[in-house]
Amino acid sequence: MNDKTLDLARSICEEFCQNVLIDPENGSILMYIPKKYYGPITSRLVQLEFVEVFKQKRRKYIVSLMQLLVDGMEDLEISLEDEEDDDDGVDLF
Repeated sequence: MNDKTLDLARSICEEFCQNVLIDPENGSILMYIPKKYYGPITSRLVQLEFVEVFKQKRRKYIVSLMQLLVDGMEDLEISLEDEEDDDDGVDLF
């Protein structure tokens, strides 16, 4: 696991995200991020070789789980479908 990459990703996320949970053992980051910062932050994390594993839209926020690629995962095919906004009237955060 590349600790420097994970530390850089943590710094980027903590700058703009409401809440950030880091799992250094698995190299994953769970973010609760304002929609206006979602695009720039995820594109920067993709440059650091993260892939988005999960995304759920809320009113003004997006919950996203990003996973750092490790050796042997380069050929992994991931298909993400964009979900409709889940506007149930309740914000958890």
